[in-house]
Amino acid sequence: MGEAGRPVTPGARSYRPERELGGFEQEVERLDRQAALTWDHEWRILEPLAPPGGGAVLDAGCGNGAVTAELSAALPGSRVVGLDVHPGLLDRARARGAAGAGPELFLGDIGDTPFADATFDLVLSRYVFQHLREPVVAARELRRVLRPGGHLAVIDIDAGLWGAAEPDLSGLSQEAYRAFGAAQSSAGGDRLIARRLPRVLRDAGYADVTVRPFAYTSDEVGLAALAPQLSPERLLPLVERGAVSMTAYLRAMTAWQSFVAGDGFVLLLGFAVVGRR
Repeated sequence: MGEAGRPVTPGARSYRPERELGGFEQEVERLDRQAALTWDHEWRILEPLAPPGGGAVLDAGCGNGAVTAELSAALPGSRVVGLDVHPGLLDRARARGAAGAGPELFLGDIGDTPFADATFDLVLSRYVFQHLREPVVAARELRRVLRPGGHLAVIDIDAGLWGAAEPDLSGLSQEAYRAFGAAQSSAGGDRLIARRLPRVLRDAGYADVTVRPFAYTSDEVGLAALAPQLSPERLLPLVERGAVSMTAYLRAMTAWQSFVAGDGFVLLLGFAVVGRR
């Protein structure tokens, strides 16, 4: 495992795991569940972009290392590197690989990485760009560390295109989630980032930019598996900070509980935006 030999410059971002529902420990569990939900769909997009044995892959914003470990298992013989700005999450990624040889892990910022030019064949950044105040700057930095012909794959969400529910939840939930998006925006994030990513990558100098959506449903994984991502309980820290009203939260929670009790159906959308150096 590696360690950057210089100070970390975190930059502006809207994500702090300690401030999420249940604090740091519960957020680590949520990240694991999120990776389990979407990895198979993401890998179908990433596999054709991945280097053959002997190449190098960077998981930029690797968090607790759940997907970094998946990449390492899927690409034997390749150098797999994880980078994250949060020391606590990186410690969890290290612990995940403690039983044997695992990815190299570095503490550092996605907008100012510790890597030399043209180091990697593929860079992946999952659910990070929605939290960045300057996504074009980050995309340019990730382009710098890509080898010519290498690809950046940014996987993220768009709250306006998140999917669909049957029965429709929007009438009772819209106010709360609009406030959620406004709170993230005020902290430098953007919950509509997926629709902006093609231009972000083009502005950062990438060629052949494509959008590759993927979908999964509650019938495939079960509503219980989606609850850590979709339940309005995730809004409670914002209620406590005054960013979401208690009235809006209670309306959203009532709608969600009724939805679950009625065996509602959810179609969720994710987006991979890919560009080539």
